Amino acid sequence: MNEVKNAYCFAQKAVLACAVFALAACGPSAQGDVQPTAKELDQYREQLSSRLSDPVKRSNIIAKVMGSTEERERHAFLKFHIFGFAGDGNLVPLFTMNNYVVQKWSPGEAAGSFSVDHYEVGYYSKFDEEAQIDSFINPLTDEEVDLPNFVLGPLAREYTAQPSDSRASFAPDPLNITLIGDRVYVPTLTTLAFPTRMPPGDWGPYYTGPMTYWDSMLVFSADVEDVLNDDLTHTDAEMHMQNLVSWAPFLKMGQAQGRTMVRAYGQHISGFDALPAEVRENFKKHTPEIFDIEGWTELRMDSIDLVNDLLEKRENGTLDIDQPGYRPKPVKPLTGPSQ
Repeated sequence: MNEVKNAYCFAQKAVLACAVFALAACGPSAQGDVQPTAKELDQYREQLSSRLSDPVKRSNIIAKVMGSTEERERHAFLKFHIFGFAGDGNLVPLFTMNNYVVQKWSPGEAAGSFSVDHYEVGYYSKFDEEAQIDSFINPLTDEEVDLPNFVLGPLAREYTAQPSDSRASFAPDPLNITLIGDRVYVPTLTTLAFPTRMPPGDWGPYYTGPMTYWDSMLVFSADVEDVLNDDLTHTDAEMHMQNLVSWAPFLKMGQAQGRTMVRAYGQHISGFDALPAEVRENFKKHTPEIFDIEGWTELRMDSIDLVNDLLEKRENGTLDIDQPGYRPKPVKPLTGPSQ
């Protein structure tokens, strides 16, 4: 009797195992695990190399991965983790920014040329958390500072089949485009240096020095089959970015050595409805401009907005550094990974 029962149980388990394996074999995860063969990858490399050797086709690939080769609005959402680096020791986590970008892409008259209208906003949360915050205690000074919402645009950008060697633009010619595995990577590098926008006067720790430096490395990646598919005008690219930027004046770091570093990641999305509900509502509350780009015609820049806010507070007598007894807090020395 026990032998019959054990044989029946074994048969049940065998049937169940076969069913599980059958489901796994036809399920989406198994399909997604299929990787191109070495021969297929070599063919992709040859096709990609051939197109990149033609300036117009190369420009079309850039537009296809970063935006669109036809007139189209593209949306992207990214998470920015922002750190401070004061010249020694480890990076210091500061806060996180939820970043939303809308771009309007249009082909130009010349083959391989494209114009882009760029709109970008962001609001802040505690480092690696979700809830929106208006201020935080800067761990480099232990002073509480206000966090202004980020609004940038509209900025006009141009991409052409005749690239420039200059990196001093928010629309620089991308670095060498390459295939890694089954993804095409389009890396960019922006290197800017411009006079600090603070107006004349004593601005104490808000003044970060005469120049602002900005080095940004943004990488787009897309599936190689999508990139080489001539029936597609755009791809849903993943995005990863790192940048090093002079201290933002609102951090009240003065002319202390160091910069902020951003590590960001995200991708193209279908639109606002693809956002988590809480994130979407926070954008509506704090940066409503992004939901009406047709009505957003006046240039906005975060640095200009901050200067105007400081000027208004000074005029109203509410600027914190003008209050009796105010003393800026010094930047704490950082000596190693244990601080």
